[in-house]
Amino acid sequence: MELFKLTLLFAYVCSAFAASSYFKGIVCDQCDQWCSANTGITNGVVTRVGKAGPRGARGDPGPKGPVGRPGDIGPKGRVGPVGPRGLKGEVNMTAVEYSIDSKIRKVVEMFNRIDCAGVELEYASVRNESGGVFKLYIPFIGLIKVYCDVLDEGGNWLVFQRRMIGDVDFLRNWADYATGFGNLQGDFWLGLESMYQLTKEGGVELKINMVTNNGIQLFAKYSNFQIGPSTDNYRLTVSGYSGNATDCLAYHNNRPFTTIDADHDTSSSNCASAHEGAWWYVGCYHSNLNGNFKKSDWRGIVWRDADNGWNKRNLRFTEMKFRKRL
Repeated sequence: MELFKLTLLFAYVCSAFAASSYFKGIVCDQCDQWCSANTGITNGVVTRVGKAGPRGARGDPGPKGPVGRPGDIGPKGRVGPVGPRGLKGEVNMTAVEYSIDSKIRKVVEMFNRIDCAGVELEYASVRNESGGVFKLYIPFIGLIKVYCDVLDEGGNWLVFQRRMIGDVDFLRNWADYATGFGNLQGDFWLGLESMYQLTKEGGVELKINMVTNNGIQLFAKYSNFQIGPSTDNYRLTVSGYSGNATDCLAYHNNRPFTTIDADHDTSSSNCASAHEGAWWYVGCYHSNLNGNFKKSDWRGIVWRDADNGWNKRNLRFTEMKFRKRL
């Protein structure tokens, strides 16, 4: 190290001599020879480089530079393989069993129910303040929709006829009266075949609610009501009257049903055609609840008054319904 310093000193002196005009003519010729041989400097110019000295010690690190800008987002990688299937969770058997049991009970109840006994309004597809529409299973017919009255005298009534709006034509043929027609929320006729299947075992009571054209409310109730099969033209059996309307069905008891195309009455003419309805006519009637809603004569909806010379009473509302006797 000391030799290196000394060499540098000589190199500096030689350079100074070479630059001085005074020394150049007097002593520099000998200085150049010595400088060229010992320092590699001739006339102040480096003519050769000595070999590199040993590497110096590593200096301290400089201060940390600023953070560079984020690089561009690389391309989206490929979708990895599907992972293994997770463990199967536990089934809440209590909830499953309750759901299945509830559905089974509803199905069994539906297929066992052949009347409106015990129906609950929350299960009605359509309901109002007095009842609603339900599905019942009727043997030999299947599932049908019926209107159940849950309010009148404790409920359980199955309504099979209603007149209150006048938008349904009741002057119909035998097939229509056998199968039924109309709107369960308005005017309708359930159907004679369904009525036969639902009353054929007996033990059924009938109630008829009526309102006259001048607003008088009437009702007729019968403790025994039954409809015969189609082979007997859906013959009516009715007895045991009570109410405030007078007994106008006794005259029609044990009579077959008549329509405009199926005449089973005793009149020389067709009572259904003459009185624009369909009923268990004799020759012709004491009651005509399927008559013309818009007529106020004998072709209209009539329940005669037995206490006043069988005078005609036209009606603006009727509802016929039956249930198992309580």
